[in-house]
Amino acid sequence: MKPFKNYFSCAIHCAIAVAMVSLSGCGDSAGVDETAKVTPPAPPVSVAPGNDGQQTASTSDMPEFSDEPDFSDSTPKAETRSGLAAVTPPAPETSPGLDPLRLPEPAPVDKAWRKQWITSFEAAKVQAQKQNKDILVNFTGSDWCTWCIRLAQEVFSRPGFADYAQKNFILVEADFPQNQLGQPEAIDPQHQELADRYEFQGFPTIMLFDKQGRPFAQTGYQPGGPEAYNAHLDEFRQARVDRDTAVAAAEKLEGVERAKMLDEALATLPPGLLFPAYESVVEEIIKLDADNSAELRSQYQDQLANHQFMTRIQAIEKQIPDTENPDAVLADIAKVAKEFGGDPRRTFITTMFQLNVLNYFDRIDEVLTVAAAALKSEALEPDYQAQLYISQLKILNQADRQKDAVTIIDQAIEQFKDNNEMKMEFFLARADFLQRLDRTEEARAAVAEARKAGGAAAAFRIDQFEQSVLGSVSTDAKPSADPQEKTPADSAEKPAAATEKPSTSKSAKPDDAQ
Repeated sequence: MKPFKNYFSCAIHCAIAVAMVSLSGCGDSAGVDETAKVTPPAPPVSVAPGNDGQQTASTSDMPEFSDEPDFSDSTPKAETRSGLAAVTPPAPETSPGLDPLRLPEPAPVDKAWRKQWITSFEAAKVQAQKQNKDILVNFTGSDWCTWCIRLAQEVFSRPGFADYAQKNFILVEADFPQNQLGQPEAIDPQHQELADRYEFQGFPTIMLFDKQGRPFAQTGYQPGGPEAYNAHLDEFRQARVDRDTAVAAAEKLEGVERAKMLDEALATLPPGLLFPAYESVVEEIIKLDADNSAELRSQYQDQLANHQFMTRIQAIEKQIPDTENPDAVLADIAKVAKEFGGDPRRTFITTMFQLNVLNYFDRIDEVLTVAAAALKSEALEPDYQAQLYISQLKILNQADRQKDAVTIIDQAIEQFKDNNEMKMEFFLARADFLQRLDRTEEARAAVAEARKAGGAAAAFRIDQFEQSVLGSVSTDAKPSADPQEKTPADSAEKPAAATEKPSTSKSAKPDDAQ
C-alpha cells in the first residue's frame, strides 16, 4: 500500500482539478478587473518518467494529472508551505513588473501593527456583530512568505491602512509560520480548519466576511500601498452592500420574482464562495423557480449538484487512510456515481477516483478493467479519454509493468488515429517505454511515427526528446526548426517560466510566489 498523504490525497485532488475547472465554484475567478481564468496543468512530454524516476517536462496540450500542479507561463505557482493538506487551483494572472527574483528581500516589519489583529474567527464574528463591521482575514506565512511580508510591509503596517481598517473591519490574522530550521511550527487548529474549509494552499490570501461570517470577497497582494489597497477593498465592500440591498428587496417579493432578486444578490459573489455559505439561498431559488420559467432552477441545480457531489467525494477520501475494507470505499464511490450520474464531468471524476483508490491498494489489474470500461462510453470527451490512458500509463510505470503500458499506448494510438497531436504524444510515450525495455530500434521507429504525426512544427521538440531518451537523433531526421523561429503552436511548448509573480486578482485563490 502506498503512503497516503504523499501519494493518494494529492493525486486525487490534482486528478479532479482538470475536470473541476468547468464545474461551478471550483477554480473560476470572478474579480472585477484583472481576472484570469484558471489554466489546467500542462502534461509531460512523455507519460513515462525520466531516468531519474521523474517525469520529463513537456508542453503539449494533452491533459495530465500530476502529483504537483504545473502552471503555464502566465500563471504562477502559489507559494506553499509543507503541512497544508488542501490543494488549490492555480492563482490568477499577475501584474507585470513585480518579480520577487529581481527585488531585494523585504526588510523585517515592526510587529507593533499586529496588535490591532486578533487570531480567533469566532471572536471576530462576535465583535463584528456588536460593532456592525465586516471581517478581514489574512491567511499568511508571516515569517517565510515573500509576498505576505511585502503586503505587511507595504500595507498592513502603515497608518493609512490601520486607520481605515479600524473604521470598517475586525482584523483576523490566520498565520501559518515556519521556524528558522524550516520546519512547521504548531499551527492554530482553528486556522487550519478555516483554511481547509476554503481549500487554501497558497499565500497570501485575504478574505472578507460579513458580520454573520459569510464570505463575500477574496483577494491577495496588491501593489500601490495602503491608499490603493483601501480602495481595492472598498470595491468589495460596495459589492456586499449591493448583495444586502438585493436580499432586502427579495424579502418583499414572492415566487419567481423573489428568486430573480436572490439571484441578483448572489451575482455579486465570486463563484468559488457560493458554497457552502449560500447553499440555503441556492436551494430556495431552485424551489421558487420550480418550473424553470426564469431558467434559474436549471442553472443553480447543476451548481448545487456539483457542490454536493464534491462534498461526498471528499468525505469518502478522508476515510481511506484508516480503512481496512477498500471494497466498502469502492462501493461508496459507486453509490455517488449512480446518484450524480448523467454528467460526463462528474462521471470522469468518479472514474479517476476509482482508479486512484485501486492503485492505492495495489489492485492494478482492476485499474485496467475500470479504465477499459470507461473508455467504451461514447459520451466520454477526447480530453477525458486521453487522461484515462495517461493515468493507466503512470500507474503501470509505477508498478514496473512497461510491457502492459505499451499495449495501452497502442490502444490509445488507435483511438486517436485521426488526431495527429494526440497520436504524436502517444508515439513519444511508446518510444520512452520501449527504450526502458531495451527495445531501442522499436523506440526509434516510434519516434519516426511521432515525426510523421507532428510535422515540421514539432521537429525541434522531437529532436530534444530523441536526444534525451535515446541518446542521439536519427541521422535521417530532417533538420529541426530553429528554436528562435517557432510557430505559435511551438510557443505553447516552452516549460513554465522560472520567474513567478504575486497575484493582483481581485478574487485570487491563495496566492504568492517566490
